[in-house]
Amino acid sequence: MHLVLGVDAGGTSSRAALFTLDGTLVGRGQAGGANPGALGMDTAAANLTAAVRAALEPGSAQLPGTGAGTVVGVVVGLAGNPALCATLAERVFCALLPGAHLTGEPGVPGATPVRVMGDIVTAFAAGTPSPSGTVLISGTGAIAAKIVDHAPAGTADGYGWLLGDEGSAFWIGRAAARATIRALTTPRPSPTRSGVDLVRDHEPNGTAHRPEPGRNETGGGREPGDSEADGCRSVCGEGGDREAGVRGAGENEAGVRGAGGGGRCGGWAGSGLLVKMVLRRLLPDGPGGDPGARLAAAVHARPPLALAKLAPLVSEAAMGGDPVAVSIVAEAASRLANSASRVHEPGLPLVLAGGVLTAEGPVRDAVRGLLEGAVTAGDPAGAAAWLAARPLLGPRASDELHHRFTRPG
Repeated sequence: MHLVLGVDAGGTSSRAALFTLDGTLVGRGQAGGANPGALGMDTAAANLTAAVRAALEPGSAQLPGTGAGTVVGVVVGLAGNPALCATLAERVFCALLPGAHLTGEPGVPGATPVRVMGDIVTAFAAGTPSPSGTVLISGTGAIAAKIVDHAPAGTADGYGWLLGDEGSAFWIGRAAARATIRALTTPRPSPTRSGVDLVRDHEPNGTAHRPEPGRNETGGGREPGDSEADGCRSVCGEGGDREAGVRGAGENEAGVRGAGGGGRCGGWAGSGLLVKMVLRRLLPDGPGGDPGARLAAAVHARPPLALAKLAPLVSEAAMGGDPVAVSIVAEAASRLANSASRVHEPGLPLVLAGGVLTAEGPVRDAVRGLLEGAVTAGDPAGAAAWLAARPLLGPRASDELHHRFTRPG
């Protein structure tokens, strides 16, 4: 029996999936992250080895009775520096699979071809059998990528938490923390404004980091809130037309709109649901006498990316009608849609991937409302296995079997 192995590994987790060529799931494995640049080569190798070994072991088979087989193809989707990822894959698979050979194509006599590609490619393949299109990923970080023949051909954002990743779980969590600090330290809205733009206000110095008005970083299109007026309109859902396939934030099918005027951010005792949820998460012993200072200290005591863990609170509060959370969700969706529109070619598939966009909730609903026709990715490890099987099956058969690999069961 011929088998194919797919791996999807990032900085947080590694997943491996073993399939027959007809898309029958044989085994799965999961372990910690395997980004060699972020975690170090030894840790990445140990985690990747654990995930792959678990998928290959007979006891990991989820469908009994499949029997033993021969792995005839491997695709590994890895996050991180390409050269380091290639070194990692060679180290792990040469030890686990006799005859493993890192190559771009199968066909080396007696060898098991192991192809290494970026995790953005496996994320795209998890949503469509098409070889070309766009993938928008929002997890801990965020990036949009144009894919041509299952290879990246251009990206937008993906610059990391210090410089970008707009609309990511980190960005959303930081927005929640900043809005909470504002609520704790600002007794009432400014008398010169009808309401408080809590998304703009939780950017440094009270204004969002934006490129030159009217232009994004690549010189085309418009960023959400290119001017002071637009900054409010982008949250309130009154932004102008976007590029093809993107509707204004006020027109999304989920009905998510920002809180424009009338929002208050008084003292913590009278603050909204999101503020209370953030306080309970970060200050479980209570806010104390100086909650703003204590909250800031609690945030700085954690690794920066730990703010991503606040993102689910924003979604929960937005579903509960909290205006601050609703405005953060709307702005996150707007920024994600803008990144996608900068690389998307109309008429081709657009796949939503990453934990923020594959989980049910207001962020995914809002992004779907802004990006017409977008589909949600399935299992990226299964997609990697499908990519390994594709050259062996041929285009027609592989397209017909795509769903068995990416959405098993």
